Amino acid sequence: MRRTALVLVVLAAAATACSSTSSSAGSATTAATAPHATALGSGCGRAPAPGSTASAPFGDVVQTVTVAGITRSYRLAVPATYRRDRPAPLLLDFHGSGSNAVQQSAYSRLPSRAAAAGYLVATPDALDANWDLAAPGTPTNDQRLVTALESDLGARYCVDRTRIFAAGISLGSEFATIVACDPANRIAAVGLVAAEYLLRPCHGPVPVLAFHGTADPVVPYASGATGRSVPGVPVVGAVQNLEAWARLDGCRPQPIVTTPATAITRRSWSGCAAGSSVVLYSITGGGHTWPGSPVVLSAAALGPTTEAIDATRLMLEFFASHPASHP
Repeated sequence: MRRTALVLVVLAAAATACSSTSSSAGSATTAATAPHATALGSGCGRAPAPGSTASAPFGDVVQTVTVAGITRSYRLAVPATYRRDRPAPLLLDFHGSGSNAVQQSAYSRLPSRAAAAGYLVATPDALDANWDLAAPGTPTNDQRLVTALESDLGARYCVDRTRIFAAGISLGSEFATIVACDPANRIAAVGLVAAEYLLRPCHGPVPVLAFHGTADPVVPYASGATGRSVPGVPVVGAVQNLEAWARLDGCRPQPIVTTPATAITRRSWSGCAAGSSVVLYSITGGGHTWPGSPVVLSAAALGPTTEAIDATRLMLEFFASHPASHP
C-alpha cells in the first residue's frame, strides 16, 4: 500500500479504536437471480456488448468509461449464462498499490470464477496504480469512478441492485471499505484481504469477510506492530479492526472461534443487525497475500501464501448469502 495514504488510514483507525470501548476444494456458489424490480438501471432487455467473456484470458476484457473528463480503464467479465432479462449480481474487484487490473484478475481469479457463478465483474485500474483513500462519500475521481461504473453497467446490462459487492487486497481492500461505507454505492457485502481498517463516516450494517496473515510484513496483523507500508506507525490490529466492524453492524461482542484448517483461525461475530455478519480468517504465518491464489508472490518480500483456504471461493459463498437488506 502507498505510505502516505495508509498513514491516514492507520491514524483514523487508531482514533476510532481509542474512542470506542473449510476446505479450498469445491466450486463457487451459483448466484441467485432476481426479478426485474431489483434492476439497477435500464439495461434489462438490451443485447450485451460485450457478450460472454469466458474464453478471454483471465475471463475478462478491457473497457473504458469517462470520469471527470478522464478516460478510465477497467476489465469486465460477463458470464456465459448471462440473460438480458434476468438481473445479475455485480462484483467490483480492486487491485493493490502498484498493481493493475489485469494482475488483479489473474491473482484473485474473481473475474473467471465469479462469472462462472453468474456475476458480472468489473476490475478497474487506479490512476498511477494507487487508490485515493479519502473519506467515504468524498467526490474524488476514484469514488466518482465507482459511481460511473455502476451507472454505465446498469445502463448496458441487467444488474441486480440488491447484489452489488466489492472486494480487494491491500490498498484495494481499503478502497473497497470506502466504497462499501457509502450507501450511494449500494454495496451489499465486502471481501477484504490484508487490510480491513474501518473508516468513517460508515453507514452500516455492512457484512464483512476479511483475511489477514499473522506474518504480514506490509500491513501488520497485531495491534501496535509496525510494517513496511507505514514505517514507525503502530497499527490497529486485524482482530481489533473486525471488532470495530462488528460494533458498526450491531453484532454480539464475542466472536465464535473455530479452526477450519491447519494454521487457520476463523472468528465470526453473530447476532448482527439486518442479517449482517462479520468474519475474520487469520492465517498463522501467512503473508501479505491472497489465500489460495495460484499466483505465488515472493515469500521473501510479502510472506507465504496459504493453500489451506481459498479466499475467492469463500468470498463468493459469503456474497451469495448476503444480498442487500434494502433494495
